Amino acid sequence: MGIRGKFLAALSVPVLVLFALAGTISMQSIEDVRVARTVNELLGSLREARELSSALQAERDATLAYVVADAATAEPLRGEVDGTRRTVDAAIRDAQVAATSIDLDSLDPVVERAVTGLEDQLGALQNLRATVDAGGVTMRGVFNGYSTVVERVTAFPSVVANALDDRRLASIVNAQTQTMQLVEDYRQEQVLGRAVLDGAQSNADVQELVRTIPATNVQQESTTLTVAQLQLPGEITVPPVRVGLQSYGSIRSIPLGGESTFITFITSEQWYELAGEQSREYDRLLAQLADAAQTRADSVEGAAFRTAFLTISLTVLAVVISIATALTIARQIVEPLRRLTLAAGQVRDELPRLVEQVSVPGQGPDLALARIPVTSRDEVGRLAEAFNEVNSTTIQVAQEQAALRGSIAEMFVNVARRDQVLLNRQLSFIDALERSEEDPATLADLFRLDHLATRMRRNAESLLVLAGIDTGRRLREPLPLSDVIRTASSEIEHYERIHLDLPVDPLMLGHVALPAAHMLAELLENATVFSDPGTPVQVSTGIDETHVIVTVLDQGLGMTAAELQDANARIRTTSAGDVVGAQRLGLFVVGRIAGRLGADVQLGLGPDGTGTLATVRVPVVLFLETASIPLTAPVAAGSARADQTFAPVEEAAVVVHDTAFAPPPEHVQDVSPGSLGSEENPAEAVDLTALTDGETGHGLPRRRSRGADVAAPAPSTGYRDQDDAAAAPSIPLAPRAEALAGAATLPSDDAWAP
Repeated sequence: MGIRGKFLAALSVPVLVLFALAGTISMQSIEDVRVARTVNELLGSLREARELSSALQAERDATLAYVVADAATAEPLRGEVDGTRRTVDAAIRDAQVAATSIDLDSLDPVVERAVTGLEDQLGALQNLRATVDAGGVTMRGVFNGYSTVVERVTAFPSVVANALDDRRLASIVNAQTQTMQLVEDYRQEQVLGRAVLDGAQSNADVQELVRTIPATNVQQESTTLTVAQLQLPGEITVPPVRVGLQSYGSIRSIPLGGESTFITFITSEQWYELAGEQSREYDRLLAQLADAAQTRADSVEGAAFRTAFLTISLTVLAVVISIATALTIARQIVEPLRRLTLAAGQVRDELPRLVEQVSVPGQGPDLALARIPVTSRDEVGRLAEAFNEVNSTTIQVAQEQAALRGSIAEMFVNVARRDQVLLNRQLSFIDALERSEEDPATLADLFRLDHLATRMRRNAESLLVLAGIDTGRRLREPLPLSDVIRTASSEIEHYERIHLDLPVDPLMLGHVALPAAHMLAELLENATVFSDPGTPVQVSTGIDETHVIVTVLDQGLGMTAAELQDANARIRTTSAGDVVGAQRLGLFVVGRIAGRLGADVQLGLGPDGTGTLATVRVPVVLFLETASIPLTAPVAAGSARADQTFAPVEEAAVVVHDTAFAPPPEHVQDVSPGSLGSEENPAEAVDLTALTDGETGHGLPRRRSRGADVAAPAPSTGYRDQDDAAAAPSIPLAPRAEALAGAATLPSDDAWAP
């Protein structure tokens, strides 16, 4: 974990506590909004409860009139009973719909229990109706049954009021409940008085009326006091009982004296009408209280929403400020350390480049690191100053070490150059001896010596390649790929194990032929050294649209996946530091030459899972197009020699597309203008007879000396030129068996085993 992570981890505990507290406060605020919204919706259900209570009271009045009527008058009253029942059913459905839309979970559980009990009581209403329809029920039974249902509906708002947190709203809802109970008391007086005056009463009915009137008076006073305490705007008050001659207030006081029988100046219908007018006096009060409750509920909901918004905003702001403060402090600590890390990374990345620059002769270092700005005097600032000093010292030491490596590399280059010059002179001298020697045994020994010198020259040139210096050897004329491969095989120790299968043999440009032969020689050396001495090494060629392909397959034990990965990494490496200390440098040489040629070299397992397969893909731009090769004299066009030397156009079309020879890419090195079969440098056919001058006394072909025919054109396969120390060696003829047996006792160049 980084410093930023550790610092933030230390601050995470208080921030998380703050976040949890903020979340709790926010959730409480959201819950308050939810409760306020639910209460607002619940007030709508209270309005439905008032409508249901009024409908039940009307059904009770109609049912009582139907029950006490005689047979003659009961039939017309049946229709009124059915109508009130339909009204009650509609009110019940509306109340149920309103209750269903309410989130009762946010309220006190007592509210949910009250709703459930009310639904059960309304379900019992159906049984009461069935009893009335069956007949035989008394007026007292009907009155008590309906009154129980009405009282349950009337008491529902008081249950809601007791569960409310806002006591102002609860007081208004309680005032509604008391007013609804007052209306219910007057409605009970209404039906009981009509029954008494109709003469269908019993003594119990009279006593019930006598008990109801004082209870109504008490409810009147209680409701008046409750509403007055609310101090609602608009002078909302409880209407008093009407007084005066033949008013309901004066008439209802007569039964209190126990002399109801002498109320002869008023009929039952007049009593019913006066009592109904008195109960309707409170409809306006109920509406005013409902409006006041709704206004209060809206105010509570709005306040809860504003409080929640403010609370959430403040908590979020507090959390954001805390996090921002923590991040700012962390940044002030981490940014200087990050600059230190970047500076260290820059030194890490630039030092290898410095070493590479100085290790290559002729190049000097240009490394300069910007100083880390010191913006504080704390521990981080002092660390930055110390790191600036470390950087300066590191660069100075690296420059000294790189200069030392460059001097050593320059020394090896000088030694390799001297060895190369001496070996070229030695090869020229051996060449002269071979031309003048006619004894087969001596000639075979000279060939062996020629072979050893050629291998020594390859080792010297490998030093130059690793040092980043060009070997300097070039051919003027194009060289067939088969001769390039044979040249490579002539530069290794066990050349006799190389088996060639070369169906594709294009002409390679002369200035890249010898570097390609050097690269292939290193691969062939690997294949012969790391395989059974008795097994052959197969070399084959192929071609596709963009590359000429050379494959080298040995029959050795092969390599593991990790070893193959490491070997391919050596081929791809371009750092001189990777070469230092390496015991086997052949693959590094292959990679350096492949990079110059733009070729791709890949090592893998053989086709059957054994041995090692090296695949070399050389761009086709390093070869002459078949169609651009002129057939000059003495080779006649269409002759057998011409057909053997150059593939016909039709055969070439089989192995390569006509668009395969593209312009040379930018990354291919050493491709000079005029080399791709131009008029200044045309390709010439090889005349093998021009290379010999009869036979020796022992029947061997005598090589033609250069002075024998000054005017003869130089053949394309001539490998050495006395006037050019950069010429390629010739492919040696097979020596005698005795000479080969003697060569086995000589020390090999194991120091350069790839």
